[in-house]
Formats: sequence, C-alpha cells, structure tokens
Amino acid sequence: MSEPGSERAVAAPTSARPATRRAIFRDGAIEAHRRGAGPGRPLHIVATWIRWATGVMFLLLAASLVFAVTARLGEYAEGIAVVRRVGRVAVTSAVPGTVQSIEVRTGQRVAAGQVLVQLDDAAPRAELARVEQEYRQRLVELLRTPADDAKRERLATLKAQLQLAQARVRERQIVASEPGLVSDVRVRPGQPVAPGDAVIAVEQDTARTVVIGLFPGHYRPLLSAGESRLFLELEGFPDSRREVSVRSVADEVVGPAEAMRYLGRDRQGALELAGPVVVVETELPSDTFVADDTEYRVYDGMQGVLEARLRSETLLEALIPALKRM
Repeated sequence: MSEPGSERAVAAPTSARPATRRAIFRDGAIEAHRRGAGPGRPLHIVATWIRWATGVMFLLLAASLVFAVTARLGEYAEGIAVVRRVGRVAVTSAVPGTVQSIEVRTGQRVAAGQVLVQLDDAAPRAELARVEQEYRQRLVELLRTPADDAKRERLATLKAQLQLAQARVRERQIVASEPGLVSDVRVRPGQPVAPGDAVIAVEQDTARTVVIGLFPGHYRPLLSAGESRLFLELEGFPDSRREVSVRSVADEVVGPAEAMRYLGRDRQGALELAGPVVVVETELPSDTFVADDTEYRVYDGMQGVLEARLRSETLLEALIPALKRM
C-alpha cells in the first residue's frame, strides 16, 4: 500500500502527457483537419524566376529555329556605274585648228547642217580667194577663144582646185549632223582642238538615260538579264539607293581598254579599271532621283555603284550545307 503522497507524484506525469501531444500540431492545422479540408499539395521549392527563365529560353530557341529557316543570306556583286544618255551625239572636229567662234549656246535647238563651231580659216579662205580670182580670169580668156583646148584644160584644173579650196573652207566649220538640243559646249574661243575631239554635245528628242555597269568578269556566270536584281547608288548621295531594271548583259568578258572604248573617248581618264570586266546595261525609270527629300536631275557622266544580288540561301543551309542537296 502506497502512501498518498506517492500516488500524487506518479499521477502528475499522466495528466501532463495529453498537453504534450496537443503541442505537436498547430491549432490551425487541427482546425483544418476537423473541417475536413481537401488533400494537401506538394511543396514547391523552385524559385519563380527560374520558371520564367526556362520559358524565355524555350521561346528564344523556337524563335531562333524559325529565323534560321526563314532568314536568307544573299551573295552580292559590286561594280562601277556610269550614267549615259543614249541619243546624245558628241560632235567632233575632223581637222586640227583653233576655235574662232562658238555659234550656239547650251539649251538651243539646232537643225541638221547648222554651224556649231567655227575654226580659224584665214589660210584656207586666202587660198580660196586666190583660186577663185584665177578661175575667173581663165574663164574670161576661154570665152574669148572657145576653141583653145589648152585654156579649156587649164580651166578644168582650176575648177578642181576651186572645189578643193571650198571643201577646205567648209571643213573649218563644225556642223550638226542631226537635229536636236545643245546639251553641252566643251570648247571656248581660242582653244586648240585635234581631230576627233568632241566640241559640242547635241541631244536628240528620243534620248533616254541608261546606266552602264562594269562588274568583275568572274561574276558573268551568275549575272542574268531576267533574274538579277540591281541597285544603284549615285556617288555623293548615300541615300539615293534605288532598284534599276536590267536591259542586257554582255556575252563576253572584256579587258579595261575595250570597256573604256565602249564607254566612249570622253570617258578616258575618268575611270580606273583593273582586270577583265563584264558590261551590264540598265535603264533608269526616270531622269531624276531623290536624296535628302530633294529631287535632283541625273546628268550624263555621273558615277556610282551598282550592286547585283546573285543568289541567296537560308541561314540554316549556310550552317548545314548538306541541307542544300535535300
């Protein structure tokens, strides 16, 4: 039989156990269990920024794949461009001499055979006057004695000399071969000229503007009049880039000298060509171009750069060449 004090001592721990058991759970958890709430969810330990970063990465990967399949890389050829006016005739001198006077001005309309420039003709005119005077004298003598065959032969000789002297006077006059508009005067009074020198430029009513392109010769197999796209940028006007239509592509690759002869003597020294070239002729849609929101006129002899798009491939084909065969 135990003492009363000992029973109280043993019973004290028994009454303390339930209090310790209730402390295991939070009151909120016990209350939620009592209400019969739904099952719990797994604990998420991944940070929110990691989920966003993963999504962005997959989006970038998909966009890169689409870009590689659709984006195209082009191969371009660059050549020298020279503006030319087709139907613009350069009138040249047939004989050497010094410019005595200029009979026309820029913008003036002229007819075929009209005198444009007069060369010094003092010596030919003096010779013509001498032959004319002698011819008249011999003619009078022949009229006095019509039966004199010697005088008749002498008169025939003088007539040939007279025609030659008249031709030499006429060749000192540079005349227009065709009607048109004077677009350029290239000489001044007192300037010496040589045979073949251009003195006046006359533009016909049917004149049009073309652009002559000189591309390196090794691009000829890739250039086609029907498929190549050409873009022109005039020198001094960086924002004047425009597309031009191809008229013709030469079948042969020529040297620099032959190409300069194609452009004309008036372009000698204006260009420096190195190596063989292929000549491409294009046509401008109009005689004006726009740069810096201002419209300008295109003039004969202006230079620039022609850029031709030869072929293209997708970025994916460039990265994996085996796809081209597929």
